[in-house]
Parts: sequence; C-alpha cells; structure tokens
Amino acid sequence: MSLITRYLLRQFLGPLLVCLVAFNGIFILFDLFGHLSRFLDANLPLPAILKYYAGVVCTYTHWFLPASCMLATLYTMWQLSHHSELTAMRASGISFHRLTLPFFCVAVLASLLAFANAELLAPGLSAWSDRLKESGFAHATPGPTEKFNYTNPAASRTWRIASIDTSSVEACAHLFVPSNAADRLPAQAVEIKRVVDGRIVWGVAARRADYLDGIWWLSGPEMIRIDPYDGSVLPDTDPSRPRVPLPDPLPFPELTETPRDLHIEARQWDYLSASDMLRRLLSSRDDSDEHWFDFWYRLAAPWACLVITLLSIPTGITTGRQSVFKGVVLALATFFLFYLFSITLKYLGQKGYMPPVLAAWLPNAVFLAIGLGLYRRLT
Repeated sequence: MSLITRYLLRQFLGPLLVCLVAFNGIFILFDLFGHLSRFLDANLPLPAILKYYAGVVCTYTHWFLPASCMLATLYTMWQLSHHSELTAMRASGISFHRLTLPFFCVAVLASLLAFANAELLAPGLSAWSDRLKESGFAHATPGPTEKFNYTNPAASRTWRIASIDTSSVEACAHLFVPSNAADRLPAQAVEIKRVVDGRIVWGVAARRADYLDGIWWLSGPEMIRIDPYDGSVLPDTDPSRPRVPLPDPLPFPELTETPRDLHIEARQWDYLSASDMLRRLLSSRDDSDEHWFDFWYRLAAPWACLVITLLSIPTGITTGRQSVFKGVVLALATFFLFYLFSITLKYLGQKGYMPPVLAAWLPNAVFLAIGLGLYRRLT
C-alpha cells in the first residue's frame, strides 16, 4: 500500500468512525432516556440491556452507514481541496481516479458490511429486542411465540405448535409448552397431521419435539385415532381399550420439515433475512408485490453507501473551493432526495404500479448515473 493511499485512508476513516459512533451514540442516548426507568423497574441485567441496544443499532445500520459515508466523504474532500492537497497530488502526476479509489474501496466495504448485518445479525437481534420491549422489559429473555400453525403442501402435512421460539433457528428445534403457560395452552405442545383430499390419514401429538441429527424426536407421543369411515379424529375416552405404550422419545424420520422451515414461517416478515425471504416467497402462497419489493430492496439498500459516496466526492470538492454551508446543504439535499425517491418508488412497487425489482433498484441506478456524470466532470 502506497504512502498516498495510507494517508487518504487515514483522512477518511477517522471522520467515518466518528460519524458512526456519533449517530449510534446519540440514538442510544435518546432511547436510554425514555427506557432507563423501565430497565431499573424490571431489574434488567446489563448483558440484556447491551443485547437490546445491539438489536436496535443493527436495525438502523442501513441508515447510519450511508449517512456516515456522506459526511465523512464531504469532510475529507473539503479538507483536501481547501488546503490544496488535491491540486498538489494531481500536479505530481497522480490521477483523480487513483486519488478517489480508497474512498470507493471503503464504500464498497461499508456496503458489504451493511448487507452482512441485514442478512446475519439484524433479523435475530431485532426480533429479540422488539419482543423484549413488547414484554415491558419484564424478563431478561423474552418468551416464545405461542400457537403457531405450519402447512407443508408438498407433503400434505400440517403442524399445530403450542409454542415456538423464533429468536433463532436453534431455538426452533425445541418445541414445547413453557411451565408458566401450562394452564392456558393444550397439554400436547405439537400436533402433526397428514391430510389427503380433505381427510386425515395420519396423526401424532406430543408434549415436546426435538430436532437432533436431522431427525425429529417426539417426547410423550400419542398417535391420533382416525375414524376409517369419515377420517375424523376420534376421542380417546375408552378406558377399557388396551394401550401399548410407545417409546419415549420416538423418532420420526419421515418428517421432512426442518427447524429452518418452521423458523421462516413463524417469524414476522420484517425480521427475515433476504435468503429467508426468497425461500418463503418461493415455497408459500404469499408472493405479493409488497413482499417481493421487500426482498429486492433488502438486496439494493446496502449499496446506498457506494452511491452516496460517489455523489459526495464532487460536492466535497465544490465545498472546498466555495462556501462550506453551500456544500453541506447540497449534500444533505441530495441525501434526502435519494431517500425520498426511494420511498416514492417503494409505494409504487408495493402497490403493483411498477415491477418490484425495478422499484427497488431504480434509485440506485438513477443516482449512480448522476454521480458518475458529476465525477467525470472533475476528471
């Protein structure tokens, strides 16, 4: 890495980190003012508070990162232009493309980090934080989601689950009734039926289901009695009928559903990653324009870091030569115009007035073209 590259990165990364810390710190501070008394009343431990704010920060990273890139680029280019460092570097034979390459590399890295956050961290942490908030911060670990139904059309099989924890895929591998909810939930936590042509042909109920080594194990299994004539479920009320106890737990290798299938179906749509969104769109009947737009926007949104950085380079140079106030206003106006355009197309895409993929990617394409046009004028 050349000396010029290290110098430019140092000049750019410093303001970028300061902006990120400032945005997140201010946001956390304002939220803490509103919830501090509730934390104290609930006697919430520090690790739970830190995890809560990790979920909150991850939710808004796709806003904070582009804004930080914009301000950092604007400030760095203003500094370099105001002190004639850009002029000196270009006079020494260094091309403008070479000088701005470190900024684009950092912007691409920021876009990848924003995508990784939206795909890996934000779904689980955001869901956990929101459930903790909905519970009034009464518990360090929020309780599971209750009474969930899942249908597998390919296998003609339905699952009726009394309690499922959507905080992670691993938690979905253990389906059971919490002890504090036994008085209001059915005795059997999991009920699985196979329905063909409207008739139940197979069924089992259990108090717990565990997914181990690719196989579902049901604890306390009871086979559901089916009337052979009309396919209805028969009550098990005959005490004189001999009953053969089943192994406990009992493996069911024929159940092809995985915890990930249940996880995707049970979790709220906004808390899904892009890969989970696509899997749910392709496997379910819910393929609305609104959900397809959300999927494409999840892929397009992180690249706002690169687009905003490209737009901020010419604005920063103009600021260095003219009024600082004018450059800041122009950069903020461009930033808000970009997101206003995105919100407008979001409405059109979700309502079906234009293809969702076009509505999600068009703001990036339009403002990227504008940024490239302004950038070429400087070269």
